[in-house]
Amino acid sequence: MTEPWELGIAEAAALIRTRRLSAVELLDSVLERLRSTEEYAHAWAHVDAEGATAAARAADAQTSNGRIPGPLHGIPLGIKDVIDVRGLPTEGGSAALKGNVATADAGVVRRLRRNGAVILGKTVTYEFAFGQGSPPTRNPWAPGRYAGGSSIGSGVAVAVGSAPGALGTDTGGSVRNPAAVNGLVGLKPTRSLVDGSGVLNISHTLDHIGPITRSVVDCAVLLDGMLDDAAAVRMGGPLAGQIQGPVEPIRVAVDRAMWSQWGVAPEVRSVLEGALAVLGGLGAEVIDVSIPELAMALPASLAISLSEAVSHHQQRLRRDPQAYLQGTRIMIETGALISAEDIRLARDVRGYLRESLSGVMDSRGIDILVSPTLPAIAPLASAMSQELTGDASQDSLAGALKMLSCANLTGMPAASVPCGFTSGQPVGMHLMGREFDDARVLAVAHAYEDATSWRGQVPVKELPSPASAR
Repeated sequence: MTEPWELGIAEAAALIRTRRLSAVELLDSVLERLRSTEEYAHAWAHVDAEGATAAARAADAQTSNGRIPGPLHGIPLGIKDVIDVRGLPTEGGSAALKGNVATADAGVVRRLRRNGAVILGKTVTYEFAFGQGSPPTRNPWAPGRYAGGSSIGSGVAVAVGSAPGALGTDTGGSVRNPAAVNGLVGLKPTRSLVDGSGVLNISHTLDHIGPITRSVVDCAVLLDGMLDDAAAVRMGGPLAGQIQGPVEPIRVAVDRAMWSQWGVAPEVRSVLEGALAVLGGLGAEVIDVSIPELAMALPASLAISLSEAVSHHQQRLRRDPQAYLQGTRIMIETGALISAEDIRLARDVRGYLRESLSGVMDSRGIDILVSPTLPAIAPLASAMSQELTGDASQDSLAGALKMLSCANLTGMPAASVPCGFTSGQPVGMHLMGREFDDARVLAVAHAYEDATSWRGQVPVKELPSPASAR
């Protein structure tokens, strides 16, 4: 028998709307799942059971009165602990903000509430989302392996079922990275689509807020609940209704030579080739392209993001440098050394890369660029290199950034969708589309998901024993 915590966002919302499930029943089941998994998962920085219960009761009262405020009515969600939630701590995984409590909701949280969401609490992040340090959050597939990028708690919470969906932030892949590692769907929307106010930024230019969910439809529903009215109109109405049904004939492109430069492992490449064959069977035309300009994305992204990080952290870092992890502090201090000329060059590269990609996509009639999300399965956490530059490798954060930073630099929408397993670990397929073509990216992802069985592999119901770490 399916427990309420196992329901996806879309399914649970439909049951609540039709009064076959109450918001309180859903929340109680999710909280019980959270209590039973948290000793292993360590996905949550702060759980607001009392506030969530009050919100769920209010949602049920609205349902009784025939009021359904939005697509997330009664749905409990996790919020990455760099996004403000009124009355809850925003500590960003750092001793530098210990005890800091948000006095107002971030813009996206206000929109979630207006659309009926129940805010369950704050999920664990690496310090200030820089990817440095070792959060206690465990990979649900293997406790000794890396559990994902800075939205680590959001990914693991959704994977183990202690939330049906969660928000992350993505500067160079930190929504898509944990989605891939945990066998989930993660979307970095088009730049400016989601209100970014009320966030502890690394980079106000490159940071994006995005959803992590168990399915593509759930991802679309959650994104619908994140958009303000103007953004929803620009999207042509609810995305959840646009992505289902047959996909129009499309052309998807792959740059296999770039996969080699990124250090994609042979076993991951094999899984991706199988996924491309499925897309071909669905009617997509798969073509090879050469876009060497993609290699320019990471250095330009780092120059922009690290230099902007200085302005966000300078005063706090001067006041209490010892409260920061050494790795985080070094990254910010490195940003202070980047010259104005190099920053201008990086911004020029951003414009050039946008034009180059648009030109290739226009001239070849390309709708989607496809690649692996990550170069390899989740490495052993003890072997993970947190350096941001250097040669791509299976154990390197740099390898992930090289593959994912282009979407942040250009502002293009990009999603990771599960496409298989190797050595018992999930593999993600990365789909990047044209700006404001988020619906097409999700539609292709949904068609692929619908044609395969990978969605049935999550959430992780039976967690491994921590003693099995290897």
